[in-house]
Amino acid sequence: MTKKPVVVAMAMALSSGAFAAQTQQVSEQQITEFDEVLVTATRVSEKASETSRSVAVVTEEQLQESQPSSVAQALKNEANVNVSNGPRASSQGVEIRGLGGQRVLQTIDGARQNTNSGHRGTYFMDPELLSSVEVVRGPASSLWGSGAIGGVVAQNTKSAADFLDEEDSFGGYLKQGYESNGDRIKTSGAIYGLTQTDAAGKVDWLLNGSYYDSNNIKIGNDKTLENSASQGTSGLAKFGWEPTDEQRLQLSARFSDTDELVPSNPATNVGTSVPLVKRKTQDQNVTLDYSLNPTDNALLDLNATLYWNGTDYDEDRVTKNQFDSTEYETLGFSLSNSSTLGNTVLTYGVDGYQDSIKTVRDDSGQFGQRPDDIDGDTTVWGAFTRADIELTETWSVDAAVRYDAFENQSNNLNQSSDDSAFSPSVGLVWKTTDWLTLSARYDQAFRAPSMEEMYSTGTHYCIPAIPGFLPNGLCNTFEINPDLKAEQAENKEIKADLRFANLAGNDELAITLNVFRNDVDDFIEQSVSNPLMGIPGFEQTTSWDNVDEAKLTGFEFSTRYRYEQTRVSFNYGQTEGKDKATDEYLSNIPAKKLAIDLSQGIMEGDMKVGTRFTYVAEQDQLPVDNVNQYDSYKLWDMYVAWEPAMGTFEGLRVDFAVENIGDEEYRQAWQTLYEQGRNFKLSARYNF
Repeated sequence: MTKKPVVVAMAMALSSGAFAAQTQQVSEQQITEFDEVLVTATRVSEKASETSRSVAVVTEEQLQESQPSSVAQALKNEANVNVSNGPRASSQGVEIRGLGGQRVLQTIDGARQNTNSGHRGTYFMDPELLSSVEVVRGPASSLWGSGAIGGVVAQNTKSAADFLDEEDSFGGYLKQGYESNGDRIKTSGAIYGLTQTDAAGKVDWLLNGSYYDSNNIKIGNDKTLENSASQGTSGLAKFGWEPTDEQRLQLSARFSDTDELVPSNPATNVGTSVPLVKRKTQDQNVTLDYSLNPTDNALLDLNATLYWNGTDYDEDRVTKNQFDSTEYETLGFSLSNSSTLGNTVLTYGVDGYQDSIKTVRDDSGQFGQRPDDIDGDTTVWGAFTRADIELTETWSVDAAVRYDAFENQSNNLNQSSDDSAFSPSVGLVWKTTDWLTLSARYDQAFRAPSMEEMYSTGTHYCIPAIPGFLPNGLCNTFEINPDLKAEQAENKEIKADLRFANLAGNDELAITLNVFRNDVDDFIEQSVSNPLMGIPGFEQTTSWDNVDEAKLTGFEFSTRYRYEQTRVSFNYGQTEGKDKATDEYLSNIPAKKLAIDLSQGIMEGDMKVGTRFTYVAEQDQLPVDNVNQYDSYKLWDMYVAWEPAMGTFEGLRVDFAVENIGDEEYRQAWQTLYEQGRNFKLSARYNF
């Protein structure tokens, strides 16, 4: 790749330039604010600066400042991370380096979230319940198995320890929020506590819940997006028991309920083949975790997880007088252990899960013109090992391999298919100086085809008769593809990470550059055969097939600087996607994006005032048959956070923000709908 020398040249220039005089100072400093610890995304606890992977972390402080309505919105300013599926929060997804949907793995507290069905939303977690969101950009199947060919979005929920000071044993908060766009109101609260005795050990607990109600939202230029109102509730209960300092047992349960009247495909508008549906989405999870880490046993650092997810979509197709339902359940487990053997940390384990999907598609009044019901199971078993080896004081390597066996079973068609995959990875890290770390890594990853992709039957859609063109109308039917192969990815990546402190006094600087090439083969795409030809005897079909061999190249560049209470961040990302066979540009690749955030702490740190600027370039890398145009756009936001540390208002926090100040009417590349316009946000939280 032509960009590799850029990293080396940059490193050499910096090592011989103005920063060289600071190296001795840096060695005596410990940078903490800009060096987040990854908790779950990489399955091992490690600092962001010390991993060879491209990572991003959104902290609880950032979540409070931005007041996002969805997990995807919380990530929108990160390099090479984009929000997909339009402005309706309930349907928004996450794209990483041009890959989204089932190609990005979602986890909550380390448990996989596999729910996927058609155009329905899959990110149900209320950001109010999260302590942080971690993102791994690039394939991670050697860690997680199927699905992580684009990356991982790891969500970490709050616990009592996030709120309680060392001397406290009980507390809670009440919070009220309002957004002008859509007149969205949100009420939330929590109570939490901790008790400790010599006999029973430590017990902590948390109960957290929220409710919101929103009218139709407005896109830029004060235009209303019809059928975008929604309301919902969510809750989290978490109980932890530590009988000793070396072990912890934790039980958590959460739910999310959403009611809305939306197009059957919320990423577009109501149309001939997109009816209006009254959709109720219920998502539930129960997770049991156990960890054991004796301080006197370097061979034992055990983690065990058992989890269940259940998602129900109930849909009233109000214009058709039809009632559909989709039930998706996952039962899974994970068992892993880490052993320290001299200069090597060996992590190994097994995991498995079974996904079950059952659908009912009501064809009342449209006999033979709806998809058939689906009843199927996906079963996956995996084993993995990872070795983190310190070769010298400055060189280290992490090598991992994972084996997965997976099977799709269609119960209603009495058909099945099975396959397996190896996912190796290796990363090499060179700590060249106290302030510069260089790394290179290679990953193989895969995504197994889903039940819907392999075994959908019935009618996809019908077009009514058009006199003079389609006198009899036409219907398009699904074809099964039991021979569908798993998608395969090979990613090559280099990284430069620079960390400085005390350059100009009380300050710190972090610079990260990642350059990557991801080759994805056997790309699975939905193929619709000539839907408007209408030739008598010509069969109109839809199937999922292995088609493109894609080449994705690009880089992320991130810089963060703090001087006392002044902070600035700079994130830039770009991805280019091409068909390896034809060298033509691929569709659905995001445009180049730049995000800048500048903030200033005042009133001895009790208040922060900040502004954000986002520039997204025109997407001019288009396939030859593309007829759409995706223009560039600029967004300007501002925010204020006030949280007095003492005095009359101690315990109170107020956040105010204005997004899209210019009320820009814009849409992201490849999206149908325009995004949300100007929005004033205000929230107040009181801790007791």
